[in-house]
Order: sequence, then C-alpha cells, then structure tokens
Amino acid sequence: MLFIRNVIVVGFCSALITAACFGQGGYGSTFAGDIAVPLGSFANSFKTGYGGHVDFFMESESYLRLSILLGFTRWNVDNDDVNAQYASMGGVGTYQLDGGISAFPILFSVKLLSPEAKFRFYGLVEVGVYLYSGKLTGQKTENGVVTQTIYEELSKSVAGANFGVGLLMPINKEVSLDLGGRYHLVKRSTYYTYDLYGNPSAVNTNQYFTVALGVTYSYSTAAGK
Repeated sequence: MLFIRNVIVVGFCSALITAACFGQGGYGSTFAGDIAVPLGSFANSFKTGYGGHVDFFMESESYLRLSILLGFTRWNVDNDDVNAQYASMGGVGTYQLDGGISAFPILFSVKLLSPEAKFRFYGLVEVGVYLYSGKLTGQKTENGVVTQTIYEELSKSVAGANFGVGLLMPINKEVSLDLGGRYHLVKRSTYYTYDLYGNPSAVNTNQYFTVALGVTYSYSTAAGK
C-alpha cells in the first residue's frame, strides 16, 4: 500500500506541474548512461553499478526546467568486501554470494540553468520514489564445509532526494551533450543481515553518487541550449 501511495502522489504532483507549464515554453528530453558509485555501508557490499535514465522536461522560462525522470541502475554484490567486513568482525569462514540489486527511480526534477551562452551550467534538485528489487543467493563455508545456505529476495519502495550539477554543451540548435553528477540521498534498505557475537552487520543499500553522460534533444526553439 505504501508503494502504491508513493507512486500515486509523485505521479499526481508531476502531472499537475507539467500540465501547468505546458505551452509556456520549450520542451524536450534527455537520454543518458550512468555510472553509480555506492557510498558508506552500501560500498561495503556492492560493486560500482551501471544504468541509465531518461527525463522529459518542460522549460517554462529560459533558466528553469521541470521534468520527470525515469531510470534504471544495477549493482552486483561484492564478495570480497562482504568477506572483508565479516572477517573484521572476527568471523570464521567465507561467504560466496551471487546476485545484486536493481533500482528504478521515478523522480520529479527542478533544474536551474545559467544564462544562455556557448556552455550552460545547471544545478538540480529531484525528489520521488526509488523502486528496489534484489535477489541474493549463495552459501557460507567453514573449512570447506557448507554451514549455511542463503536465499534472499526482496522488493520495496523508498523515498529519496537528489542534488546535482551539470554542464550542457551544444552540438547544434536542437541537440546538446549533457554531463552531470548527482548525489542520491536514499533511505537505507537491508537485504541480508548477519550477526556475530552481538555485533550485527548487513548487506544494504543507501546513498550513492552517479556520473551521467547523455544527449539532450530540444523540441522547441524556446528551449534553452
């Protein structure tokens, strides 16, 4: 029910805002590939992720763009870091885990652009919902003997907010290269927990940083380049 409510709220608010600015300026879309670097405890369990996103924007003023962003990112579990974390706790044996976590963000974005020039800098704020889907399988072994079989599968939605900066580099009147970075402040989600001598640790996701390179298409001459 929480997932459905979050999606409805984000979709409803986004529809109202985009409808309000439709016809008042330019519009367009951005298609980009992402490199996603996990931070904090997220980095203790997962490798660097890869994915992409698309956003559809309305430009109500030459300096303001309102958009809807849809994305996908995938991280694979990092066995070396999981075992290093476990060993640092005094754990005996090793984990052999397979699988990963996928994130599907649905975000509303506000982007402020610098005055029109050869290059345009921008800052942005995004809020919305992250839909996570994860599956971890494997086993724990001690002295060559399997002592635990692991199977964890989980889907959930969590709230998140992004802060970012970027640079638009025009190729022609309608097309620009878009280079940007985002800090994703996302609520922690735990997928597997192990506890040794009362000292718990976990395989989880939370904040991460993305670098994106893409192409922005402006479908109206009113859209800034």
